[in-house]
Amino acid sequence: MGIIPGDIVGLYVEKDRLLYCCIRKGLFGVSLKEPGPDLAPHGTITGTDYSGLRKFLDGLYPSKFEMFLALPRSTFFARDMSLPAMDLEEAWASVQNNLSVYCHLPLDEIYHDVLLSQYDDGRINALVFYAHRKEIDRILSVFDEAGKRHLLKRVVPFSMGVYHWLNMQGYRMPLTLVLPSQEGSYELGLYSDEGFLYSASWPQSEGATVGELVLEGLAAKFGNVNGEPYFLDGHNTPGLPPPKPNRLNGLPLINENPSVAAIAGALSRGRQISLDGRPVKVRQLRPWHVLLPLCVILFLLLGYLTLSSYKEVRGVGEEVKLVGARVQRLREKIKPLEKEINRLEESEKLFRDIESYVKGKPDLYKVINEIATVVPEGTWFSHLSYDKGKLTLRGTSNDALQVLKSLRKSEMFGEVRLVGSVSRNRFDNERFRIVLHLVESKGQESKRP
Repeated sequence: MGIIPGDIVGLYVEKDRLLYCCIRKGLFGVSLKEPGPDLAPHGTITGTDYSGLRKFLDGLYPSKFEMFLALPRSTFFARDMSLPAMDLEEAWASVQNNLSVYCHLPLDEIYHDVLLSQYDDGRINALVFYAHRKEIDRILSVFDEAGKRHLLKRVVPFSMGVYHWLNMQGYRMPLTLVLPSQEGSYELGLYSDEGFLYSASWPQSEGATVGELVLEGLAAKFGNVNGEPYFLDGHNTPGLPPPKPNRLNGLPLINENPSVAAIAGALSRGRQISLDGRPVKVRQLRPWHVLLPLCVILFLLLGYLTLSSYKEVRGVGEEVKLVGARVQRLREKIKPLEKEINRLEESEKLFRDIESYVKGKPDLYKVINEIATVVPEGTWFSHLSYDKGKLTLRGTSNDALQVLKSLRKSEMFGEVRLVGSVSRNRFDNERFRIVLHLVESKGQESKRP
């Protein structure tokens, strides 16, 4: 929970309604705060086509808020992957390289983020969240029109905010939870000490009871997880027991106001995700947060001692501003030329790449299938690059030398050599880098001028 005082607004937005909650965080916890002259600390605003969100943003005080937005399940998609034991960096690269396979939409039409959860034995569960750019941009445009886009810090799935809320309230894991209806869809989430592992949804018309297919999919991946699922809506049984103690005392419960999920994500220091195209960093406790009161006292003392030199410092500051303004004007004049140079360089590189590819492109799908066929079991490649009849592979295996021998037996490869040294990672697998020279077929040779 934050140490520096500040105001946070949590939002849960659907097309026809908005739920919000505003808090003041400080040294001793959180408390409710009115976000505007005609707005209660928390509530609901109805409307059509996000008009509730427009009305809320127009009614805010001019104070600087930090806003966090939670999305219903109908707005985004989720895909889970299981990876063997490896470093998180390698797992991240592997997931990114396979996004086009797991996501049913073109990558240039979505916003996405990845949540990695690692088990004690090193295995990794990856949960990919993605949403239509057009749908998210419709919501972001409302913030732009109201001049409040700079206040929006994160766009998160509601179920991810639920995970942070469960952790803050101290619920025992693992926990399977059926979330309330979200704009026509129910969602089942599997939460554990390792992280948010699984998400599945089904239409509201089928009822809140978990369907057989959803339970079969959950059991197939994770087995019998802590008995029957709990319900968060407060109407179905078994319902999730209220938190004891309530560590967000004074705020509505999450089943009463889903915007509390966005606030829980804002207060959490765990791994964050965001579906607005911006990279997200793990929030860390900085030492100056703790030492701020002492720094304020020290600043006052130093201010008293240096009062006599203030005028001189102010004069130097004005000169610095003038020089900075001149530099900025020069940068503005140079910027169009830099952009034009960058465009020409990119066009030249693209032309060279296309020309090189057309002249000597191999059948990369056959090459990849050949590699997958000949290498021994337990071999994983985290990187593959092609350049002028040459493939460079990076990966891990139980025996890098056996991988080298297997590739040399293939008739598709001429020279196969190991580049650099072989090292072992913390899972006792060998890291290696191999360069393959492809044997040109007659069809490829005939294409060359």
